[in-house]
Amino acid sequence: MHEPSPETVDAAELELLQLERLQSTLTRAYRQVKFYRRRFDAAGMRPEDIRSLADLRRLPFTTREDLSENYPYGLFAVPLRDIVRIVSSPGTTERPLVVGYTAQDLRLWLELLARLYRAAGVTREDIVQFIIPPGLANWRRDLQAGAEHLGASVIPAATLNYAKELMVMRDYKTSVLVATPPAARHLLTVMRALELSPAEFSLKRALLVAAPLPQAVREELREGLGVSLARAYGITEVMGPGLAFSCEAESGFHFNADHFYPEVVDPESGRPLPPGEEGELVITTLSTLAFPLVRFRSGDRTALDPTPCPCGRTLPRLTGIFGRVDAICSVGGIKVHPEHLRALLREALGGHLPPHSWQVAEEDGLEVLDIHLVLDETLFSDEVKALEGLCRLVRRHLQDHLGITARIKLREMTSEG
Repeated sequence: MHEPSPETVDAAELELLQLERLQSTLTRAYRQVKFYRRRFDAAGMRPEDIRSLADLRRLPFTTREDLSENYPYGLFAVPLRDIVRIVSSPGTTERPLVVGYTAQDLRLWLELLARLYRAAGVTREDIVQFIIPPGLANWRRDLQAGAEHLGASVIPAATLNYAKELMVMRDYKTSVLVATPPAARHLLTVMRALELSPAEFSLKRALLVAAPLPQAVREELREGLGVSLARAYGITEVMGPGLAFSCEAESGFHFNADHFYPEVVDPESGRPLPPGEEGELVITTLSTLAFPLVRFRSGDRTALDPTPCPCGRTLPRLTGIFGRVDAICSVGGIKVHPEHLRALLREALGGHLPPHSWQVAEEDGLEVLDIHLVLDETLFSDEVKALEGLCRLVRRHLQDHLGITARIKLREMTSEG
């Protein structure tokens, strides 16, 4: 008997599948995770009270703060002996967020990543080159594994300078580039500086991940690299890249709703919003075993479109990612929480945090974090070398802990402070 593709299943079948998997996930979370058992009990509910997808809104949200407070293994739903991979990422405090995977979770993720690549037009005949910054090590690994699972030839992300990356791309006949938008823009900047044209390469496609892609940047890369573009959306806390993906119709991101249930809510009230109305994306896992998440607030602003796509897929779509509803910012695709950044600055400066400000800036297409520190009485020095050393120390500390590039700028204390 022919099984319908999960990417083209009709809405009624998808809803039945989602509800079946949701009830299984909620039961496992209630029985195996103390945090969720307390949440259910405080709401006066049990898993069997969720009889429809609409009932899910009766449960409270899960936040990044909840993940930090349950560091390291408080949200795992299986014994540690069943965990085959442990992944951490910066949290909202000095404690990282920790996610676990069973072998079955990893198999599922490989299938979803292969789904992403197929939608982007990648096949086993392609040579795929990765240019993803070290600060996105988890995404590097997952995306590489997905391409290998598909059967494509892979050139892993390396620490080469961009001129060498271009040499590899030309000589190895790379056909697909996987990169963040800032990395792709910087690659294009180096191409122009070296007076290289797209005709000298075998590149056909670029898959851009982890960072926003404004329309103007999209057109610049499409024309400058001479490629078709695809995009992917994901969250490290919800298994990383492959959560949603674009297709040839370029009509938003197809959300893998057979394995993750999406809601869009009003960021202030938490009220669920109807299709087409912009709000915060909330995700509930339906299939993952090790790390179930119930109504996880992503912080990303989007809208849902449940109508079938011109490409034929029926999975609901995110109409785009339109920024954040919180204070978290992205630096080259790496999420930075202000509280965590302040904690790292204070740590680098020996426990003292002077008046300061920061903003995301651009340098040859790459994103950097410009940090302005006020030279108060504690930091002030007459020696230029001492101040230069201070800047190097802070830059290195942020690189080591967040994987971002920062430019430290010092300014004198004014009478206004």
